[in-house]
Amino acid sequence: MAKPEQNPETIIASSMRIEGELKSNGNIKIDGIVSGKVHTSQDLMIGPNAQIDADLIAANAVIGGVVKGNLTVKESVLLLETAKIIGNISCGNLGIREGAYFSGNCRMQEPKQELNQE
Repeated sequence: MAKPEQNPETIIASSMRIEGELKSNGNIKIDGIVSGKVHTSQDLMIGPNAQIDADLIAANAVIGGVVKGNLTVKESVLLLETAKIIGNISCGNLGIREGAYFSGNCRMQEPKQELNQE
C-alpha cells in the first residue's frame, strides 16, 4: 500500500478552520477543521484530531480523524486506529486498522488480471 509523502505541500494546522473548497496538485495534510470539499491529485493525510465535514478526492489517503463525507481515492485508502468515517468510500485498495470506525458503503475497483503468456 502506497504511503503519502512525509513532506506535504499544504498543511491545515490544528488551530485552523476552513470552509469552502480546497484544491491542490500537491500533497495535503489536515489537522484542523474543514467543511466543504477537498480535492488533490496527490496524497491526502488526515491527522487524528482533524474534523472533516467534506467530500474528499485524492490519489492516496491516510485517515486518522473524523470524516463526514464521501471519499473518492484513485489508489489506496488506509483507515488508522483513530479514524471515524461516516460516508461512502470508492478506492482501489482499502486498509482498515483495528479500532477504526466506518459507516457507509465501499466500492473498490477490481484489480486488472494479468495475462499469462507462455
